Amino acid sequence: MNRIQSYFKSLDTTLLTIVFLLMIISLGAIYTAQPMLPTRLQHINFALEQGIRYVIGFIAMFAIMTIEYEQLRKIHWYLYAFGLLLLVGLIPLRDTTLVPNINGAYGWYNVPGFSFQPAEFMKLFLLISMSTIVYEHNKRYGSSQLDTWLLVKLILVALPPLGLIVTQPDLGTGLVLITMLGAVIIVSGISWKWLLGLFSAAALTVGTFMYLFFSHFELLQAFVPGHALNRFQAWIYPYEYSDDLAFQLIKSLQAIGSGQMFGTGYGQGLVYLPESQTDFIFAVIAEHYGFIGAALVIIVFFLFLYRMIHIALESSSAFGSYIVTGVIAMFTFQVFQNIGMTIGVLPITGLTLPFVSYGGTGIIMNMIAIGLVMNVASKSKTYMFDDD
Repeated sequence: MNRIQSYFKSLDTTLLTIVFLLMIISLGAIYTAQPMLPTRLQHINFALEQGIRYVIGFIAMFAIMTIEYEQLRKIHWYLYAFGLLLLVGLIPLRDTTLVPNINGAYGWYNVPGFSFQPAEFMKLFLLISMSTIVYEHNKRYGSSQLDTWLLVKLILVALPPLGLIVTQPDLGTGLVLITMLGAVIIVSGISWKWLLGLFSAAALTVGTFMYLFFSHFELLQAFVPGHALNRFQAWIYPYEYSDDLAFQLIKSLQAIGSGQMFGTGYGQGLVYLPESQTDFIFAVIAEHYGFIGAALVIIVFFLFLYRMIHIALESSSAFGSYIVTGVIAMFTFQVFQNIGMTIGVLPITGLTLPFVSYGGTGIIMNMIAIGLVMNVASKSKTYMFDDD
């Protein structure tokens, strides 16, 4: 009994409450989107299925909290290898019943009774490995020592899963991995000179891409995948591709605009929006509940990220801080990217809105990630990236 009481006292009730609010928002938004779905999907109760996945997710979250997260350092290579094996296994099975083509990508295992996306597992497995590498490097050499070697190790461990995921193709998840890598590098204690160099290289890459896109598009076509260029073109010139490449974006903008301040109300949607229960769930919220509803969702996400930042800062374990920082980066990028693409300020990448969009593997893995964060929070109260 005392152990059970201690367990519940250790829960971060603030973060748990926010996640519960996101679940309520998700179920409400998906239920709202249901009447607007195509006839072929009307027989599926997406809200009910989302609720079941949340139940599984909460069970997984509480289970993760029972383990000693520091022990993950001992098995991180096994987790990493398992994740890579799942990603590699997609390649020979393409265009089979096990790995079908879904929206132009081969990123799912379709097992009888359920399907799952190995890239979602890999995000957490890679984060645990990167956090372990930084922790062990700094413990052995001290922070700001052998920066080049630490940077090389992090890049080498990130490249295999990044390459496998991007070639599925899944550019959105690839960008999530890059964001997590960047976040872990920033808090690793690496010299500011290296950070300045990395940010300069990133800015130069983006600048070069933009220059080639507008001035020498034919050169860009030689080494950038066609699907990536198509999405970028649809973002820059949406009304020139409104019938195909930018169809979803145009419909999303129309839906959001029709919501105005207070929304059209439940069941009063005016715009047909493809993928409304998944990628464009934010547009559904904005259409039916207006600017007020959309703003409330953004505020909840702000509180969600703000609470996790506090947990990272208060962690008494450097390893725990690295994990929480990576989780923050993962969710921050996905939230900004998803909302940004629905309002037209960022290209469409296919990333869903964490905890709100309809999903299977994503919901469960997101809940496991929160379980790790709450695990760190339950065992730490004091200082930041230092174990001294």
